[in-house]
Amino acid sequence: MTTVLPPAPRDLAPERALAAFAAERLPAVEEGLADAVAEMSLPAPAVRTALRDALDIGGGQAHRWRPLVVLAAADACGADRAAALDVAVAVELTHTASLVLDDLPCMDDAQLRRGRATTHRQLGEARAILLAVGLLGRAVDGLGRAPSGNAALARGWGEAVGVPGMAGGQAMDLEVRAGRALRGAPRRLYRRKTTALAVFAAQAGGLVADAPPALLAALARYGDYLGWAYQLQDDVDDLAEDGAGAGMGSMELAARRRARLTRRAARALARERWHRPASAGLLAAAAWRIARVPEELRSHVEGPWETARC
Repeated sequence: MTTVLPPAPRDLAPERALAAFAAERLPAVEEGLADAVAEMSLPAPAVRTALRDALDIGGGQAHRWRPLVVLAAADACGADRAAALDVAVAVELTHTASLVLDDLPCMDDAQLRRGRATTHRQLGEARAILLAVGLLGRAVDGLGRAPSGNAALARGWGEAVGVPGMAGGQAMDLEVRAGRALRGAPRRLYRRKTTALAVFAAQAGGLVADAPPALLAALARYGDYLGWAYQLQDDVDDLAEDGAGAGMGSMELAARRRARLTRRAARALARERWHRPASAGLLAAAAWRIARVPEELRSHVEGPWETARC
């Protein structure tokens, strides 16, 4: 049974463990992304530059939380250290492709991404679209390099990227911008714009470890709650970037909603038996940080990772 306890005093050990895990594992993801750029680069310096900018190679601004989730989930399910690396890189390539497409004039019409000119401003719209397609192709190639779970990974990726996931969610986003109020199934699909890849990232780690259905279902619930909490924070950031800001009341409400969602994400993990419980604890700790839940709203969720730290 999951028990939610008061937040004081807050245990910093999970966050230190998360920072150590990220410092140890994410450099390999950066190397994998750099290798992908080398494999994809056309004989045109402008394309290579735009590709490196899109992936933030050497820039240090990209969050890389999706590949971190892949790696921690794989570890929690008992996978070998290197088993999930290609999949983690594939998830980041997929995310980057979605950013390139979102930035297009027919979508968000963004001029800057991480302080640099967006891909379509560097290359033009046609080349930006082709670069995004190339990123997606290289992502699928990476899924095929995983040591196990390839068929399930392909199905999961197709659902995450396609109409049931990111593409359908983005279509609903365009409806919202046109003034349509979404209810029911259309609103649930709208949320998939963000949650679909988070769900896939969490489940993919389990798939490469041949995790049982119960763990895969728990990872899917975790990813869904995490993805929506992240979107709520991203919406606040977008308002700030546009200069619109948000009232203190609405910001507090959004923070409380993120806290509630991240608690649910942690509870989804706490109910299961993990091969490496400490790594499941890393996923729980990551949710608070990814959703940027304020310290005073974070609460302890007791899970199997507690005994793993004793």
